[in-house]
Amino acid sequence: MSARAAAESLIHRMRAEMPLLDFMGLQVQAADETRLSCQVPLAPNRNDKHTAFAGSLASVSTVTGWALLMLWAERTVGPCLVAVVTSELKYRRPVVSDLLAVATLPSEESLADLAAQIERRGRGRVTLQLSVGAADANDDFKNDEAVIQTASYVVWRAD
Repeated sequence: MSARAAAESLIHRMRAEMPLLDFMGLQVQAADETRLSCQVPLAPNRNDKHTAFAGSLASVSTVTGWALLMLWAERTVGPCLVAVVTSELKYRRPVVSDLLAVATLPSEESLADLAAQIERRGRGRVTLQLSVGAADANDDFKNDEAVIQTASYVVWRAD
């Protein structure tokens, strides 16, 4: 299965299990082995100023990182669960169009360490850098970085 098809399947399942994601209109924009971008329309995610609601910005970013790690875990160590444990967001400017969240896996060294932690203890922790903003028309994995998020996730075996 291609990276995009796997991402779309996961997001489809999550939209069914988490009604908020369905209401937000979460969709996969692009996916490869190391990156995932997800989009949501502005209309159901706007605030009283007609810009993107801060909670929606945080949600789409956090879920995009979560989904990328779920996909990595399934390919690398088998069935796992993932949860965000810490998060810091920097809101740099308002978003006035549809939102695009971009997550990129950390270095191969960090991923090897994560896989070793999971193998040794059944769980591990990793930090991702994520961004949300207006999409770049020329690159499915690029936005104007209106919001920058640093989030740590724990990944553990599902069995």
